[in-house]
Amino acid sequence: MKKRIFIFGYSNFPRGSAKANYLQYVSQALKEAEYDVYLITDINEEFKLQMQKGHFSYKGINIIPFNVTKIRLLRRLQFHYYLGHILVNLLKKYNISEEDIVLVCSADLDVNREILKYKRKIGFKTGNFVLEWFPKSFFESRQRERRYNTYLENLLPQHDLIFPISSYIESHLIDDKCKSLLLPIMADVLEYPVREKAFNKIKFIFPGNGLMKDAIGIVLKSFSQLTFQEKERVELHLCGIKEEEIKILLSSHEYDHIKSVLVVHKWMHYEELIELYQSMHFLILAREENQMTLANFPSKVPEVMCYGVIPIASNVGDYTKYYLEDNINSLIFDRCDIDSCSEKIRKALSLPEEKILELSLNARKCAEDKFDYRNWVGKIHYALENI
Repeated sequence: MKKRIFIFGYSNFPRGSAKANYLQYVSQALKEAEYDVYLITDINEEFKLQMQKGHFSYKGINIIPFNVTKIRLLRRLQFHYYLGHILVNLLKKYNISEEDIVLVCSADLDVNREILKYKRKIGFKTGNFVLEWFPKSFFESRQRERRYNTYLENLLPQHDLIFPISSYIESHLIDDKCKSLLLPIMADVLEYPVREKAFNKIKFIFPGNGLMKDAIGIVLKSFSQLTFQEKERVELHLCGIKEEEIKILLSSHEYDHIKSVLVVHKWMHYEELIELYQSMHFLILAREENQMTLANFPSKVPEVMCYGVIPIASNVGDYTKYYLEDNINSLIFDRCDIDSCSEKIRKALSLPEEKILELSLNARKCAEDKFDYRNWVGKIHYALENI
């Protein structure tokens, strides 16, 4: 009989967030490792899930819907005081036993406290995925900061296994306090095909909202430095940012100089987003070096590399340290400033078509060899069987 693994993560699943993508690939890897996987999450209404053996299902993963009220005040109460109780009561319905494993993808104090309390009673094993490390400035109140720090310092080490998304989190937050397996964002290279790209324009994409980690202002100002001749050859596709926000980030002169190359996309279905990725040549990603960017691993990097999109990225975090190779499968710039970013954009524009295709093939190969979830099945299985 297969061992059961219950994974909890509030993520707008599937495809509604970077966390949803992370949980999808983790679940697929666990399924490949012969576990019976149950993902407890809220449902992205864009997707219709199948019914299999009495459960909602997505790509063979059992989904247990975890919905909270849409009434704002009650929602806040649920999130900060009752989420853990609701989760434990749900697990009780599945007659959870000491043979099962519960993995939590949440930094919520109440969720972790209640799961660990129930673990001591029943005897099952637990794990925690740490996908972010928020600084003090992130929190809008002292109370929220205290709750977060209590989770990090007191509750996180009580789990049997931690999955940090980056070496920065592993070395600064976990160290030798408990067992860990470094697990970056993964991908599924077989999910959608790679398409042949046209070269009438060199197409760059910036996917994301640019509000927390990505220096979208640097990217926009860098493109505004291009000459008229360079701009004639370029399209910059933006997802998750509105035209009004772009105008705020740029001077009127910069905006007038760049607007001819901008393609600002409104909300798209996931299939439409994939079609867009398939036609792109370069991902452009500028990030300042700080606690959040060092700790994080952007899901958009392996996601677009699956379609042969070449990352142009500032040198920060594990993806440039361990996975991307300058002028082999990517273009990397050292400083997150306009001059450095502009230089790499111009380098991309100067490349002959054959070199772009070579970098594109290598980007896809990196996704296949390093990020595809199938490469991680054995490591994840070994870590879980040895806690």
